[in-house]
Amino acid sequence: MYLSARHLNIKLKQDSANFINDEDCKALILCDGIGEFSKSQVVSEKVTDVMIEKGYTDINQLIQDSEIIALKNKLENGGTTIIFAIVESNRKVKIQYLGNGGCIKLNGDFNQSTQDLLPYKFNHLINPHINDSGALTRHLSKESGKQELIKSEISTSLNNPNGDIILFFTDGITSLEENVIIKDNEGRFWRHESSSIQIILEKLNIFLTNHKDNDDFQDKLITFNEEVLNDLNNLNLLEDDASLGIIITDEVLNQYRK
Repeated sequence: MYLSARHLNIKLKQDSANFINDEDCKALILCDGIGEFSKSQVVSEKVTDVMIEKGYTDINQLIQDSEIIALKNKLENGGTTIIFAIVESNRKVKIQYLGNGGCIKLNGDFNQSTQDLLPYKFNHLINPHINDSGALTRHLSKESGKQELIKSEISTSLNNPNGDIILFFTDGITSLEENVIIKDNEGRFWRHESSSIQIILEKLNIFLTNHKDNDDFQDKLITFNEEVLNDLNNLNLLEDDASLGIIITDEVLNQYRK
């Protein structure tokens, strides 16, 4: 199994992302600093570091950590959203989050599909914590009370025989609440998917096709993660700091080798 999480700060420099992929722990975290707070970079970086370095398996452990409590009480002008995922021993991924951003799970026939340009089917797994006006309802900051710190959690299994891919992203790339419904010339209604997601999927398919046999696939995946963020920025598709996390199972590479 392969993991990566990277960020590209182009505006307020408030995103932070990291991961761990060893025999004892496989997890990733994305933090998107709250833009209206000038010290959010400090919070997002600290949250990311503490979660990974201390090997926490639950956001509640993070919230109760002495370093995070001290930081939360000290900084009046800083805050962050959190997306955290950990792979459990039974091949289930536990996903927890506070705030917005997104997560999609890819599965299906992958490169056996012949009728579609891209060989993926995918599902959105999380619903962003925002109110009707678009403001965050859950986050980590000095202003967070018990209600704002109630995490949402979902589990998904990595059991597709053709493999599973999960993509995580902060709202610098896209967020579920930004999707719109469009009407075509024949009166049919469609959901318009983010251009950034379309490009990520296209580049991911090319990457898997070209590197399915590489012994250093894990290192290649990290490089891909960084390069695709830069590509989105060069295409002027990022208006804010952005983070991207990726989980790919071995079965995906086996499928591409076929």
